[in-house]
Amino acid sequence: MAIIYGRVPDAEPTPTRTRIIVKLTEPRTATRQATDSPPTERSAALAEIRRAAPQAEFRPYFEEEEELRAAALPPFNRYFAAVVEDEKSAIALVRKLQRLEEVEEAYVEGGPTPPPVNPADDPRSGNQGYLDAAPGGIDARWAWGVTDGFGVRFVDLERGWTLNHEDLTAAGISIISGLSQDYHGHGTSVLGEVMAVDNTIGDVGIAPRATARVVSQWRNATTYNTAAAILSAGQAMSKGDVLLLEAQTTVGSWVKMPVEIETAVFDAIRHVVDDGIVVIEAGGNGGNDLDTYQDGANHRRLDRNSADFRDSGAIMVGAGSSTAPHTRLSFSNHGSRIDCYGWGEDIDTTGDGWTGTSTTAYTTGFGGTSGASPIVAGAAVLLQSWRKARYSRVFAPEDMRVMLGSTVVNTSSANPASDGIGVMPDLRAIIEKEIADDRYRVAREKYLTLVYILIGLIDDSPGLIWVPGKGPVPVDPGWGKVVQGIAAPKRDLLAALAVNEIAGLIGDAATRASLSSAAVGAMHAAVERIGRTR
Repeated sequence: MAIIYGRVPDAEPTPTRTRIIVKLTEPRTATRQATDSPPTERSAALAEIRRAAPQAEFRPYFEEEEELRAAALPPFNRYFAAVVEDEKSAIALVRKLQRLEEVEEAYVEGGPTPPPVNPADDPRSGNQGYLDAAPGGIDARWAWGVTDGFGVRFVDLERGWTLNHEDLTAAGISIISGLSQDYHGHGTSVLGEVMAVDNTIGDVGIAPRATARVVSQWRNATTYNTAAAILSAGQAMSKGDVLLLEAQTTVGSWVKMPVEIETAVFDAIRHVVDDGIVVIEAGGNGGNDLDTYQDGANHRRLDRNSADFRDSGAIMVGAGSSTAPHTRLSFSNHGSRIDCYGWGEDIDTTGDGWTGTSTTAYTTGFGGTSGASPIVAGAAVLLQSWRKARYSRVFAPEDMRVMLGSTVVNTSSANPASDGIGVMPDLRAIIEKEIADDRYRVAREKYLTLVYILIGLIDDSPGLIWVPGKGPVPVDPGWGKVVQGIAAPKRDLLAALAVNEIAGLIGDAATRASLSSAAVGAMHAAVERIGRTR
């Protein structure tokens, strides 16, 4: 349950049903490209399941998702679901199914769980401390000098929104699939953190010029399927886009957990990450040490130091206090699986943070891992936007996770070892480090070019490199055995190329221009001489 302004709000009534999810054992001939498991093997597996559970009718888990291309591919075509009477009988049936060779995994679906919430011209912008410089915030205000989210798609996955809110309507946000059915105020608050329009009212989003859409876990009025929503979103996204999972789940005694503990959801996340989509996942508000979580087979799936750990590729987010030094808030899940944290309290944003549908409401009390995760997602959108504008390419999901989770440049929590919530992104430090690293990479490439030209090629013999503090050092890559008898004009051309590279490393502009001009002249002369010899 959530906390807003220090109180526990009432949850919206939602249609519920208890479902068992079964993942069949992988057929020997299956591949990701295959459109179906071998019919005989799958039929035989289903027959065994029906013999073990004659009272349950197992149907394909994604059978209502006709437009979902991934549903026909492994591993998603190996998922089946059955509705049962109650949770007690479901648990007993799961234990029985887990003993079958034909079943890779069986579990009781978490079902609808309340979202993870706890306690310059835009007039409320001054309240948005999470936009400020580190260590207080992520320094989005500095980042706006170099990027604003343009060119990147952002998708929020949850259960409901008020898309015509006065500070969101100009963003033109649309629904990919599913129904905007409940917790509209929650979704509105999440969108406001990332997408609030830069205008003369309300707040301003972290990445206000990104292109945003939403996708619902409610696939229709009664069907709730997080995995299907993820796959549907991925189908509408491109490499480098950012998908935010604003959800949590409860399975057995483990309450308010990350949604990836459900295997179908894990597989869906892994699928879209493998397609190049950056996934930000709320860590959940159960106050659990995720390193101690064990699934039905006693596997420690969320402990990075365990042999049982499985990596979805998502960037998982915990919740810290709004003031520095930031401490883990008591409700936040924590552990080695958490990559980053954001503010988990005192967040100023659009909507009421829970179930309201007002088009003019704002709150200063949004929080939880629901409030923390959009802060990290907004940072990811800005970084992708900057990367695309500067280099015409995007960060891969694994690279994004390394950057956002780096303890070298980002803001650590007050007590990293005990907090277990990772770091809060510092956009200025990340971008400045990337620029510095790129300068190093350029200098390194120029240095290697000089080495490749000078060593052993100009005079067909061992060459020299200049080592600071040592002077010239002979190096023989063995090229003299391969390159034989380079004529004088060609040696002149290679030497001129080397001189031109050296010119580019000289700081004084006049000297650089003079040396480069001489090198170009020598290259022209060498080329003319080479041409006359043919």
